[in-house]
Amino acid sequence: MRLGDAWTYEPYERFDVRMPDGSFKSFGRISRSSAAWDEEFQVFTLTADVEESSTCSEDISMDYDFFHSDLMEISCGNNYTAEVIPRDINIWISRLFLGDADGFSILYYQDVDSLVYWANQAAYRWKLRGMCMWSLGQEDMRLWEWLPKQI
Repeated sequence: MRLGDAWTYEPYERFDVRMPDGSFKSFGRISRSSAAWDEEFQVFTLTADVEESSTCSEDISMDYDFFHSDLMEISCGNNYTAEVIPRDINIWISRLFLGDADGFSILYYQDVDSLVYWANQAAYRWKLRGMCMWSLGQEDMRLWEWLPKQI
């Protein structure tokens, strides 16, 4: 349950990355003016009679955003793990490009469109009575509006 008022907002912008060396880096948090941050509930409240969009120091791009990490010494031929951690409610990452001087790799995360597609394939093509997901809480929140109700 969430309680709030017309002046309080939940940001949909920040995620952290745990790098292979164990360090953390935060991305996406936008600086705001005329807004007070509440650390406990991770929300901000407008402190002036303005529209929320006018408080942002930058626009949120609907295109790809490229964030660069600090240089890390990584030896060739080894496996490394980086963990992407959504910090704000309703943030999701559908595609992540990882690159270095030798090339790029692409990681795909399921979004609502692909999940609904596979749910329909399971139900109508393969006659399966359900589907499962590896992890809940990191999915595109629009998923729950689109999947049929299970009885």
